[in-house]
Amino acid sequence: MRLLLVADVHDAAKTAEKIPGNYDAVIAAGDFTYRRSLEAAVEALEALARIAPVYFVPGNTDPPELARYENAAVKPVHGRVLPLGPYAVGGAGGSLPTPFNDLFRVTEEELERLLQRLTPTPQILVVHNPPRGVLDKVGGVKPVGSAAVRRYIEERQPAMSVHGHIHEDRGLDMLGGTIVVNPGPLKEGFYAEALLDGTKITVRLRRV
Repeated sequence: MRLLLVADVHDAAKTAEKIPGNYDAVIAAGDFTYRRSLEAAVEALEALARIAPVYFVPGNTDPPELARYENAAVKPVHGRVLPLGPYAVGGAGGSLPTPFNDLFRVTEEELERLLQRLTPTPQILVVHNPPRGVLDKVGGVKPVGSAAVRRYIEERQPAMSVHGHIHEDRGLDMLGGTIVVNPGPLKEGFYAEALLDGTKITVRLRRV
C-alpha cells in the first residue's frame, strides 16, 4: 500500500495537483485553511480527495465542525478508527493552545480521552499535535508537543504516527518501535510517502 502523507495545507490545494504518482490513500494531519471557514477547509480536502481517498484530522486553524465532515472520499478519524485495507487508521485533531488565535484547541486531558477511545489500536495514527520531545521544536529549540500523545504512542506502539503543526520540525524519528513523521507543510511543497508491506513500513520525505 502506498500512502501520501500531508499536513499544514493552509489553502495550498493547488500544490496537491503537482504531486506525482499514484496513491491508495491520503493521510492528512490537519490545518487545511487559514481562512477560518468550513468551506475553505473542505475545498482543500476535496482537492486531496482527487488524488486518493482522504483520512484526516483537523488542525488548530480549522473549524471544529470539520471533524464531522464526511463523504465517500473524505473520512474524518478524529476520535475514531476506520479500516484502510488490511490496516486501521485513527487519530485526534486540534492542538494544545498556542499564542495564535486558534479555532480548534484541545487540552492534554481531552487528547488523552480521544486517544484512549481509539479501538482497536490503529496501526496508522494521525494527530495534528506531535508527541512531546519528538518533531515538536519551535525555532529548533522549544518543545511544544503533547505529553498525552507521547504516552499513547509509547504504550500502544502504532506502526506509524503522522503529525503536523510544527512547520519547521519536518522529519522522521522513532519513538520505541513507532515511526514518527512530520511531512512538513504542504503549503511550502513538502509531503511524504509511505510504503506499507505487511509490518514493513518505508517512509520518504518529498518536495514538489
